[in-house]
Amino acid sequence: MRLNRKYKVFFLLIIFVCVCLSILFFRDRNIKQLNATSQIITEVAYLDLPGWEKAEIFTAKIALEESCKKILKKQDTTKIKFFDISINLGGYKAFCIQLNNIKNNKELKKLVEANFYPVKIEASEDKTLFTGYIELEIKGRLEFSQADAPNAIPIYERPNNLITIDLGLFNDQLKNKKITGLIKNNKFIPASTREQIEKLNIYKDNIIAYIDDPARAYFLHIQGSGTIKLPSGENISVGYDGDNGYEYFSIGRKLIEDGTILKENMSMQSITNWMQKNKKEAALLRYHNKRFIFFKERIGVTGPVGASGVIVTPMHSAAIDNNFLPYHLPLWVDVQNFYTDRINQKHSNFFLAQDTGAAIKGRTRIDLFLGKGAYPEKIAGRLNSKGSLWAFIPK
Repeated sequence: MRLNRKYKVFFLLIIFVCVCLSILFFRDRNIKQLNATSQIITEVAYLDLPGWEKAEIFTAKIALEESCKKILKKQDTTKIKFFDISINLGGYKAFCIQLNNIKNNKELKKLVEANFYPVKIEASEDKTLFTGYIELEIKGRLEFSQADAPNAIPIYERPNNLITIDLGLFNDQLKNKKITGLIKNNKFIPASTREQIEKLNIYKDNIIAYIDDPARAYFLHIQGSGTIKLPSGENISVGYDGDNGYEYFSIGRKLIEDGTILKENMSMQSITNWMQKNKKEAALLRYHNKRFIFFKERIGVTGPVGASGVIVTPMHSAAIDNNFLPYHLPLWVDVQNFYTDRINQKHSNFFLAQDTGAAIKGRTRIDLFLGKGAYPEKIAGRLNSKGSLWAFIPK
């Protein structure tokens, strides 16, 4: 999109003001974080990793291969920081080159042990929290049908005039800080909220499909990717392609605060059931979350693509807070309560930091990608467990 001279000056002025304000706001917090680094990570032995000796990690090879595609393209001089540790890309690349020859679980473990050393990541505020997300399977249609799906709501492609500015490009202290807005009448203004978009049908020319159930459509926004089954039996896959820049608001937390759903009963399934039975109230509740997701149709790609640019792998990809953990960092997770039908069932295994999410905040806040289907959806719907987290650092 071409911008006239007057607009360029105005646009640069906005960026300059945002950068200056952000520097003042984040400077003190960054200094405090750096001073505390020595208390955050501790080198450990592989025997200290719960379940390492018996774990089956060979299925993580697919996720590792995805990350290696990105790592091998990076220059050795590229600086990747993990708190006060500089990631050795040369060591990571050596691992990636040898990965192609690995044939089984035992060989992969030996290769990991030879090329990485594990560190424990101490929980922020004594809390390591694991949740799960999925590729949602959902019913929808390409054209609205009053007879077959009168309550269906649309999902949209990203509008052309929606712009996200990465402030980190202007100052290192603002890494991963972004601002999103619209260009309208030569002005850079805040984007429309969820309520405005849904009520005013602002982007009617950008409709990808209609989702039959508004409750399921809302969770498509939360999950970020999904497969839409059409009446013809065909499927179309969609994935995250941007948002309107507003902070995420948890309607689940709101339902707990209001006493609508008990905390011990909270899940994606319980929220969905409540929304389906209380359509008007559910619409008003959704508007509390001003954040709105735009999608793109996924063609020729075998699975959802994470924020790191790689296809995420079920049970081995994780969404992390990229302010703390770099993309493609190997992780070891130990989740206290994993399966919904087994009390105190633990899960320990190898994951890759390959994605992020609006609700994922903090160095030990991890969202595990579980795949798609009824059982992964059941697990993800209730997974909200404490645990412990380690990272593997290239030698």
